[in-house]
Amino acid sequence: MTRAQFQGHVGRVNCWLLIILAFFLPLSTSVVSVTAVLFLAGWLLEGDFKRKYEEITANPMSRAVLVYIALLFLGLLWNDQIGASASGIQKQWKILLMPLFLTAIRPERRWCVLWAFIAGMSIMMLSTYLAWLGWLEYADVSQERLTKRNSHVVYNPMLAFTIYLLLYQLIWGGLQRWARLAGGVLAALMVVNMFMTDGRTGQLAFLILSGVLFFQYLQTSPWKAVLALLLAPPLIFFASYHLSSTFKERVDLAKKEVEIYRYNPRTSVGQRLFFWEHSWHIFKQAPVLGVGTGGFEPAYAERNNRHSPHMPVTDNPHNQYILASVQLGLVGLASLLALFGTQLWLAWKSTDDWGKVRLAFPVFFLVVMLTESYLLVHETGILFSLCCAILYKKTMPPETAGRAEEGRQQSISAASGRLNG
Repeated sequence: MTRAQFQGHVGRVNCWLLIILAFFLPLSTSVVSVTAVLFLAGWLLEGDFKRKYEEITANPMSRAVLVYIALLFLGLLWNDQIGASASGIQKQWKILLMPLFLTAIRPERRWCVLWAFIAGMSIMMLSTYLAWLGWLEYADVSQERLTKRNSHVVYNPMLAFTIYLLLYQLIWGGLQRWARLAGGVLAALMVVNMFMTDGRTGQLAFLILSGVLFFQYLQTSPWKAVLALLLAPPLIFFASYHLSSTFKERVDLAKKEVEIYRYNPRTSVGQRLFFWEHSWHIFKQAPVLGVGTGGFEPAYAERNNRHSPHMPVTDNPHNQYILASVQLGLVGLASLLALFGTQLWLAWKSTDDWGKVRLAFPVFFLVVMLTESYLLVHETGILFSLCCAILYKKTMPPETAGRAEEGRQQSISAASGRLNG
């Protein structure tokens, strides 16, 4: 076997590993972690680092990610607590995968990876229906709690994005009639499931993405598109509030928790508001550069011990923007927003069929990051890196891609010949 053939085999294996990773992303963090390690080993084994370096440095999205990562490492310089600094980097390891995913994904396999993710989410959704019917019980899942404790934090947001991807395919994917029928039934089950389960962040993301989808569908008529964008989310909210008892209870509970915040902050919403208020005071002490990477937890603990020792400490303000601002100041917030600004810019410039998804993806993350630091969360952090690689990889015209691949194979063969000689 020649070196070129070996690299081709490893490259195909790596692409399949991304499909496996996408499938298990909603199902098992352990399998995803093992798959990520295998992918990293395969990526190193494949070699071809010159091509990979050129692709990573030429891609606007990977450059934005590298700047963000570089700033995280620079932030270690003004946090003198080594343990906290290391923890701050360790929690962000998921985003480091994005440039590697970028060089491994093949343009023709992009929808294969996304369909694998949709399939995994479908299985996860099926398990909630089985629990609802009383046919499935495991861990703390039951008819009263359809997902494991706190798993709604990732399940519902990912379900919202899955629904968008599925509806996109139904509308613009050119599916056959039987596939559209099956996809329509699956999408309807997912929408119902969205309001059967507890994740308010995912429900908010679903409402916003619904408006985006209507806007994109009607964009040939600008006034109808804008009207749909403005009216779809509140109308869906109104209907869901009156049709879903679970959704109504969660909305009413959130409203009550806001009202009693000053008297009882020990609630789900109350603790978030409390974290944000304390974080604001920490930010004001170092607004430009922050307290350093990994510095949020010790800085918050110090303030909490002084002003509210009766309240629990936290290592996460449950808001990605606040976390970035406290750790790295306005510079860090600008770097975070640059990630999504780059995505919106690339969506605006898109001339292919991916433009609509390229727009919806940053909108989705910009919404969900209001209530959780989702780049730190295992599942959504990897989802971010994987979708960035899939959506923002440059697609060359077929003839250009053919010439590039031919040149790549010739360079590999020449290098192999020199080694053998």
